Amino acid sequence: MIQNPSFDLPPASFRSLLLFVLTLGNYALMYLANIVLARSLTVSDFDDYSVALSVVTMLSTLATLGLEKYALRAIALFRERQDWRKFRGFWLFSLKTISGFSLLLFGLLSISLKTIWAIQNIENHFAIILFAGFLPIIAITLFLVEVISAQGAHVLGITIYRLFLPSVYLLLIVGCSFGKFQLSASVAVLCLGLAWMLTLILIWQAAKWITTSEVRQSMPLITGKKWLSRSLPLVFNSLMLTVMTSSGVVILELLFPSGLDVGIYAVAAQTGGFISLIGTSTNRYYLPKMVVLVERRDKSAIQHLINQRSLMIGGLILALFLTIALFGQHLLALFGSHFSGGYLTLVIIAVGASISALYADMPYYLQYLGFNRIVLSSTLLAMLTMVTLAFLLGKSYGTLGVAIAYTIPVVLLFISFRFMVVLHFKRF
Repeated sequence: MIQNPSFDLPPASFRSLLLFVLTLGNYALMYLANIVLARSLTVSDFDDYSVALSVVTMLSTLATLGLEKYALRAIALFRERQDWRKFRGFWLFSLKTISGFSLLLFGLLSISLKTIWAIQNIENHFAIILFAGFLPIIAITLFLVEVISAQGAHVLGITIYRLFLPSVYLLLIVGCSFGKFQLSASVAVLCLGLAWMLTLILIWQAAKWITTSEVRQSMPLITGKKWLSRSLPLVFNSLMLTVMTSSGVVILELLFPSGLDVGIYAVAAQTGGFISLIGTSTNRYYLPKMVVLVERRDKSAIQHLINQRSLMIGGLILALFLTIALFGQHLLALFGSHFSGGYLTLVIIAVGASISALYADMPYYLQYLGFNRIVLSSTLLAMLTMVTLAFLLGKSYGTLGVAIAYTIPVVLLFISFRFMVVLHFKRF
């Protein structure tokens, strides 16, 4: 097997820290945007906006069919083996497949929601359908971010995704709030959709720029069924995790339509859930390297990589959790005085987000080794437990009940993944 000597295996802690800094910038910008919206929109409009975001977030995870997660593995291996034909084939196949499936999901969602609203004779929540119209753009952008990361340009991809996107969005909604357009849920999601569109244009150019001439000039070799068979377990796992983190808003909307609980939980989930972004952002740096080490069956290097990641982000997670625990009430009050009542909900969510961030690489490592069935079955059990508990506890305890329903399964799931990896190393 030909190895690519330019593939840098030893992870640089500075790059990992920089990815976190970029994530922190993204958090600050989106936090400001949501503060503007929470203070400008009515309770009903902010609920509609929050539900639209949650629904499209779950759909965007499904729309990529796991090809963006698989890109971190596939492209890293194509570069390692210098298989440029498969590289280009994977690129073209993924773009066509994601675009087509995204349009299908948008059509199904639109028809389903309009039918439900007509049958139940309830008010249309147009913001959901409007934002879902940008689903193909969002899904392709998410795929290209991972393509760039898999080629070693982590900082470039994350800078565009984490800083350019929220910056444009913040400018658009601030411009609307001071301009002639009155902010509403529909205007807010339209601004976010336009920000995604501009981000796609920029990241498309970046992806073309960093892709080598060997890839561009090669004849594509497409093995679509093989790639989908390996990506679908990744998308199912990601989708179930997304449902666990994002469905709380939708469940509360079903339990308390247009109630204040929806907005409070959405704000608390955004604040506490930021910790989990540390896991996803650093995964873009560590997972392609882990793939190559698994390919080479280098046990000591894999253990070093896992331990280094845990030590690197463990301190950051602890610092952020303490910040939320000490100043969470003040952070929530930035959205409005009535949001500060979600402090305990925020802390409980932050506990679950901390554990999931610390061990965010574990399920992917297990799947790369072929343990798809046990990862998927464990995640499915956790998701079903979360949704069931959310309806039961949410009805009686509101946002606090849904937060507990999220945290307990998440903590048990990711700790169990860590134990599975430890057992694997003992038998490796």
